[in-house]
Amino acid sequence: MAKKDTRFLALLRGINVGGNNIIAKDDLRGCFENLGFQNVRTYIQSGNVLFRSDTTSIKKLTTKIEAALTKAFDYKAQAVVFSYEQYESALQAAPEKWGVDETKKHNALFMLGGLKPTEVLAQLPSPIEKYETVGIGEGTIFWSASKKHLGKTTIMKLASMRVYKQMTVRNHNTTRKLLALLNEV
Repeated sequence: MAKKDTRFLALLRGINVGGNNIIAKDDLRGCFENLGFQNVRTYIQSGNVLFRSDTTSIKKLTTKIEAALTKAFDYKAQAVVFSYEQYESALQAAPEKWGVDETKKHNALFMLGGLKPTEVLAQLPSPIEKYETVGIGEGTIFWSASKKHLGKTTIMKLASMRVYKQMTVRNHNTTRKLLALLNEV
């Protein structure tokens, strides 16, 4: 019996942001195809790669992807890799109103290197309940903050904190679109 391939999502940190680590979508897709992955697809130019692989070990896939990207594009690549099932499970854990209230900014913070969301939250000031809410999923923190009071929120301090380098962030629209695209890969 032939081994079945599995659907995966790689979220890359720090590419095509602020003019740094510019990687064309075709080059990125080609790098993943050269690794032997099938049905490789990218979504927007911010490091979202969907693919199929016979390898099922997240750790092996992450190591392989980071090494190949580092070599091919001369930067220290960092990736969070989810199987379809893991990603779907993480999103199901999002708070009920996450991504729904248009008066709020909604982000998903994906942890690198197996870091646990509770470890990250322990390093941050407590969210200001009046302006923001936080939920946790598998390897993910779901953060919603009032757009009107964004400057007063804890999430706005995140980019200046050391722990920020241990995650990659996507907005709710991208996060949900990636799940839909995983169904097509």
